[in-house]
Amino acid sequence: MAIRVQFENSNEVGVFSRLTNSYVLIALGGSENFSSVFEAELSQHIPLVYTTIGGTRVIGRVCVGNRKGNRKGLLVSSICT
Repeated sequence: MAIRVQFENSNEVGVFSRLTNSYVLIALGGSENFSSVFEAELSQHIPLVYTTIGGTRVIGRVCVGNRKGNRKGLLVSSICT
């Protein structure tokens, strides 16, 4: 089943979120509808983390998380503090 969601009128959902098998990173400041879609579908299975990276909300573009293996890694951009 497909679900439509936008982050402040942008269809580029992957720019504002990062999904792995172990967690979901969601940018702060999005609409309530954006975060509620993730909560409704995933919160019972994996933790949702609301965050910024280096003060920016484009977290999907500045990090990569492990999807297999040890599932504990997160590689972030040099802007991360």
